[in-house]
Amino acid sequence: MLPEKIRLLYVSIGDTENAGQLIRASTYEFRYLQPSPEQATVALLMPPREQLTWQDGDLFPPMDQNLPEGDLFMRIRELFPKQPMTPMHLLALVGRNGIGRLGYNLPNQTATPLPRTLSKRELLSTVYSPQVFNDLVAAYLSTGAGIAGMQPKIMVPDRSTVPIPSLIVKAASAAYPGLAANEFLCLTAASKADIKVPVFALSDDGQMLVLDRFDLIVHDDGRVERLGFEDIAALAGLRVRDILSDRKYHGSYQRIAELLRQLQLHSDNLHQFFEQVAFSVMVRNGDAHLKNFGLLYRSAAQMWLAPMFDVVTTSIYKYTQFPGGPQLEDRTMALKLFSGKHQTKTYPTTEELVDFGRRICGVAQPARVLDRIAQAMRKTIQEAKGDMRIPKDLWTQMNQAWEVGYAYVK
Repeated sequence: MLPEKIRLLYVSIGDTENAGQLIRASTYEFRYLQPSPEQATVALLMPPREQLTWQDGDLFPPMDQNLPEGDLFMRIRELFPKQPMTPMHLLALVGRNGIGRLGYNLPNQTATPLPRTLSKRELLSTVYSPQVFNDLVAAYLSTGAGIAGMQPKIMVPDRSTVPIPSLIVKAASAAYPGLAANEFLCLTAASKADIKVPVFALSDDGQMLVLDRFDLIVHDDGRVERLGFEDIAALAGLRVRDILSDRKYHGSYQRIAELLRQLQLHSDNLHQFFEQVAFSVMVRNGDAHLKNFGLLYRSAAQMWLAPMFDVVTTSIYKYTQFPGGPQLEDRTMALKLFSGKHQTKTYPTTEELVDFGRRICGVAQPARVLDRIAQAMRKTIQEAKGDMRIPKDLWTQMNQAWEVGYAYVK
């Protein structure tokens, strides 16, 4: 159990423990405690060279981005029904295990030892059931609270030599059957199209997707490097949890491209961003919102686009906007393609997608990118037909949905 009120947390940045303090009073305040020319930044837009103390009326977006939400948040509430769950409490639960390089601890708090490691092979051979995943969450909640997203997921340590969990486990969902296999097919097609994605594998029964964290680098000498990570919502200064969650669906892919250009990323990153957008369009991923794109970095002078993650064919599922409401089909993108109040979230034509690639992202031959993606999709769906882990009805739905994507190649 945590204290009733938490007014102070120490913040670690990578290997630098107690690099700063997060204080909750009438506002939130972050203070750098070890200012030096080598001091790592707590966030790209909060560098110590500009000022040592930062204030905000709400939790700073780069800290807010990893707070648990959706399925994981509800599980935390069930496990701790009488525990206050302010953002400070949630950060204390995140500890040093969140995506990115920030860690949080109470004053005088001793480090919590990692629970038993689970190898990737052990996870992949686990036979899924709702109770099995509940047990997994209960056992590894202390390591997995620092991961956002609505889908059932948890982080698990797989090596005793790595001091934080290095695997992400995503589970099946009653509301979205076959979701793990769906994402597996999408990531497989992206990989075949030479689009950067995390290392991933599907469990033997097809019910769980296991991914390596893309924000960790294990060097040959065994040293573990934690990279900074900020999603686009955080970089845009948006808090998108709870009642504000619809904010992650506001904006356009053009605006993201402009933000990447403002941050002076190398042009290769804009080309990769076009690949990610085009792929989402072609596989009909209608959930490519602001939190599903992000940057990895060591410093403001060394940052790059994160691999594509959280990509599924959403058009095969029905959803409701409110409990008991009518079932709707997902027929639009998460964001508008181009900026402007008269633009819509309607899926673009081939000409519009090519124009976006050439004019907005500076891709010389965007049509070739579309062709590469379409070929990878075809190869993936053909190979998946004989995969016993892919349910036949899911394969049929995905095959039909992807036919729309092939039409982008003329």
